Parts: sequence; structure tokens; C-alpha cells
Amino acid sequence: MTFSATDAAFEGFRVVRRKPLVLLWWAAFYLVSFALIFLVAAGPIAGLMAAASDLENMGPGATPEDFEPIMMAYASILPLVVPLGILIGAVLSAAVARSVLEPGKSAFGYLRIGMDEVRVAVVSLVLSIVIGLAAMVSFGIAGFVAGFLTAADVPGAPLIMVLVFLAAAAFMIWLSVRLSLAIPITVAEKKFAFFDSFKVTGGRIWSLIGMAVIAFVMTMVVGILTSIVFFPITMGLGATIDWQSLEGMGAMGIIQAVGPMIFVAIVLQAIASSLSAAVMYAPFAAAYRDLKGTGTPELA
Repeated sequence: MTFSATDAAFEGFRVVRRKPLVLLWWAAFYLVSFALIFLVAAGPIAGLMAAASDLENMGPGATPEDFEPIMMAYASILPLVVPLGILIGAVLSAAVARSVLEPGKSAFGYLRIGMDEVRVAVVSLVLSIVIGLAAMVSFGIAGFVAGFLTAADVPGAPLIMVLVFLAAAAFMIWLSVRLSLAIPITVAEKKFAFFDSFKVTGGRIWSLIGMAVIAFVMTMVVGILTSIVFFPITMGLGATIDWQSLEGMGAMGIIQAVGPMIFVAIVLQAIASSLSAAVMYAPFAAAYRDLKGTGTPELA
């Protein structure tokens, strides 16, 4: 099986065409995830909103000490939200990869909670740390070189600095591409594939970059088109609300008045996010499948 960057870039659309119901499953998963995050972090989020409101009321005279409550509120939210976010991302990423690599296992929209998802979560976390550290080092070196050139008043320093930062950016793009197939490999080979992607992506850098660019552009197009389609629906619901009557109304009254509009907007956003996830992530699973020559590219 040969690898075509263009064909792989459109794999997300093929997934949705093959199994349209996956969008509903993934949208439902998004909704459940939002609800779970809200239930777990409702108290800290309320504290954050209160701290933000208090800070706003202080105006420009706020002191550094006045920012402490809002920082503490953020600190109380992160330990709750970050692990959930990693788990939610792992479940969806594994589902998208499974839809490409194991298209016959479509029960529950390819969504599972098992060792695949645990491995994906761990691999995602480790590689995020690796990429973050690599970015700190590469751009830190670039900044050091820029500072040295400026202090030494080297002729042509601005051009050299631009080239150094471009080199750092190029290195990060190279590293990201070399690691880009880690999740599909983890799902397909049932192991912690931290750096196995290096073996598969060798000699395919430019093809994979082209695929990623096309997928990103398609994701932007999907986002714009879904906004165009869904925006009138949300605005139509908003037009039925007497906004002036909300003045002086309590929080529960406001929620009851605008709740249906917010719910519909969240559902529509969940559907749009599901389609975007398919369009953005499925190409990498297709690239692994085609480069390794395994799996089935499409089922009738």
C-alpha cells in the first residue's frame, strides 16, 4: 500500500461518510465530557468567577496582592481539569485512530475506555513534555544567540537572528512531524509507542508536512462552514428571548430564560468539534496505515 499525502489528508471525510453516526457518538461524548468537567470543577469555577468579578470591581487600583485569590482559584481548577482533559483527549484520539485502523469495530462510535486509552494518555502526556522541553531549549538557545549578537554588535545581526529563530522553528516542525504518528502506532500495536514514530516517518517529512497542512486548512474550512450553518440557528433562538426582561432577574431566572439557546449552541458546537476532530486527526492514522501497509483503507 503506497502513501499519498493528499489521500491521507482527506481520511476524516471518508470516516464520516463511511460511518455518519460516529459524529453523533463523538458529539455525545463531548457533551458528557463538558458536563463531567462542570460537575467536578463547578465549585472552583464559581470561585474563579467571583474572584474575577471582585478584581474587576477594584479597577486600575488593584495591587499584586489582589490577584492572589484569582491565582489560587486557577490553581484549584487545574488539578481537576487537566487530568480529565488528558483522559478525554485520549479517548477521542484513540476513537479517531480506531475508526481508520480498525473500521469494522464501530460499536459505540469507536469509543472505548481501556488500555488503549490509558496508553494514548500516557504517550500524549510524555510527548507533550518532550516537545515542550525541546521548544524551551531550542528557542532558549536562539534567544541566547540573539542576545549575544546584539551585545557584540555583530554586523548583519538582525538577519542572523531571524535565521536562528527560523532554524529553531524548523527544528520544532521536524520533531513534531517525526513524532506525529505516535498515537496511531500506540492504538494499532497496543504498546507505549513513545518514539516508534521515528522509524515510520523517516524519509517522509515533506509528505507528512503537506498532509498536515491540507488537514489543517480543511479543519479551518469545516469550522467556518459549520459556523455559517449553525450561527443562524443560534441567533434565531436568541431572537425569541426578551433580553430586556432579564435585567434585575436572578441567576436561576436567567438560566431558565437562556438555557435552551445555550444548550442548542453547545450541542451544535459539539457536532462541529467532532467533525473537526475527524478531519484533523484521522489523516495521521491513515498515514501510519499506508506507510506500514496494514489495515483496510476503506470499507463499503
